[in-house]
Amino acid sequence: MPPARVGVVARLKKRYPRIAGGYFTFDRRSLGLTRIWIGCLLVYDLLRRVPGLSTWYTNDGLLPNHTHLWRPAAPQMFSLFFPASWTGEAAVLFALCGIAFFCFLVGYKTKLAHILSFAGIVSLHSRCVFLENGGDVVLNILCVWTLFLPMGDRFSVDAVRASLRQRRERSIDDLNDRSALPRNTTPVTSMVVLAILLELSVIYYFNAMSKTGQTWHRGTAVHYVLYQERMVTWLGYLIRDHVTFAMSRFMTFTTLFLEATAPIFILSPVSRGFTRRAAILLLPGMHLAFAALLNVGMFSFNMIGFFPLLLAAADWDILRRRFGPGLARARTVYFDDRSGVCTAWARILVRLDVLGLLRFASLDEGGAAPAGYEVRQAVTGHSASGVDALAESLAALPAGLPLSIMARLPGVRSLLRFFLARLESHRERVSQCLGLAPLGALDEGFPEGVSRARSWFSAMCVWLREIAVVVVMIAVASQVLMENKIVPKVLKRGQATWMIDMVVYPRLFQGWSMFTPDAPTGERMLYIDAVTFDGRHVDPFNQQASRVSTLPVERIPGYMDQNEFWCDYTNRIPDNSINWPPLKEWIFKYNTRTGRTEDRIISYEARILESDSPPPGQTGARNLRTKVIAREHE
Repeated sequence: MPPARVGVVARLKKRYPRIAGGYFTFDRRSLGLTRIWIGCLLVYDLLRRVPGLSTWYTNDGLLPNHTHLWRPAAPQMFSLFFPASWTGEAAVLFALCGIAFFCFLVGYKTKLAHILSFAGIVSLHSRCVFLENGGDVVLNILCVWTLFLPMGDRFSVDAVRASLRQRRERSIDDLNDRSALPRNTTPVTSMVVLAILLELSVIYYFNAMSKTGQTWHRGTAVHYVLYQERMVTWLGYLIRDHVTFAMSRFMTFTTLFLEATAPIFILSPVSRGFTRRAAILLLPGMHLAFAALLNVGMFSFNMIGFFPLLLAAADWDILRRRFGPGLARARTVYFDDRSGVCTAWARILVRLDVLGLLRFASLDEGGAAPAGYEVRQAVTGHSASGVDALAESLAALPAGLPLSIMARLPGVRSLLRFFLARLESHRERVSQCLGLAPLGALDEGFPEGVSRARSWFSAMCVWLREIAVVVVMIAVASQVLMENKIVPKVLKRGQATWMIDMVVYPRLFQGWSMFTPDAPTGERMLYIDAVTFDGRHVDPFNQQASRVSTLPVERIPGYMDQNEFWCDYTNRIPDNSINWPPLKEWIFKYNTRTGRTEDRIISYEARILESDSPPPGQTGARNLRTKVIAREHE
């Protein structure tokens, strides 16, 4: 039984249901889908950092922790990775973050996993604050705002476990009776919904309004961005010479239009269903185009993480009708109701089968089957057992078809067949160890009662949650005014210390100015001309940073294929002398990384090569220039 809604937001919903429904409520299914998306983002963000673990997270790399701790970029810095000095220590923390991220993804102990995941992702970002970018900030913001929402109510392990506790089917008829399944379908009502809508609108508004330069007004921004050799993807590199001026103008002005009108799509009180659906389709489409042509890290995919929240109940009905499994996937599942393992799997399937396409029956009705489990097609009567039965069951579930196809893949199929065979041979022992009872021996489940004390405590938690949301909104709003250059100076009245702390510690910055006021019209490349003990010239930097590391460097090579970490490091290191000593140490450790004594560096020159991007209608870089930023001998 969910706690009663109290407070201003609930009263607003009761008095003005249309307004509250649009600006203060989210569908619980949307929260579940958003949790899965954010969980995937967290896991991917961790995995993409693994290859650079020693480079960015240890004292043997380019960003040793003492450099940040002695002269931090800001006094309000927090990272669990600051005590880690060596690769093994950082790897252990990576593994712990991975466990928290995975638990949040599947929705196991969701609130605790959410808090730990937030601490983990902020720690990952703050340890490499020198490389921080807008994509990192967007992911931090997503994690913070969703902390105030019940992200584990749907599509989660927690939801299935709660349902299994509350209703314990004791017969086949109970399994086939879906009407009594406990499922909370009421939307979530909170002030944080408005905060998320405003946050999303602010990001697009200031990005659009800050694009005041000539490259945006003339429509050449897309052209120039595609000639950023550090950022362009293989696809952008392939097509850029064929992008005409008219095409560049169209893509540039389309980007401006979508960013400028995004707040209208998101906040419009008129035709809200249409405008929200337009936002869900157009804005993620724009971000996918960004990701296809430019390596902007995770910014595009992190921004897409906001949009599942905009799905309303009517949208879910449309998705179910158009993309849900049809009646052709209806199946009858025959299982051994005297087995605890088979019974447990049947009860889980009941909760996952929200469209009611699976009917359950005892093996006594359908005859024996391997592993006590068989699936028959409802129309043709075709039967399947083993891995095929598992795949047929999964195909009947919403979004289960990809899992069904995966289960039939040769390698996966062999593993599943081995697992099911072992499970069959130890079925009774597994049932006893896990405490799984057969269908007829299950105790009756009862809905959890709510005492007056617990109800009062739940109501107070709702009040505290709403107060906390308002406090964070005030801090974030002050950061919006202070950080964005287009805000009039009269509105920049300063910030209280608590506001700064609340923004800086979790890295919730609000300066939205991607490629502003102009798109970059030039490119730069950092290369190291190092001399080894045996007289060879090598470039230790670009051997890791780029796909091209040939010396001598006469021009900036096309499509350098740098990831966002090397791209940002190259762009920022010339103007940050505090990080030059670690760069020097890292270069002289070249032979320890290669394991070859003849690779010992005796001297090097660090050079910056700069050029102007070609104007529209041309393809060759111009005005090549170079300068030495460091020169060292052993």
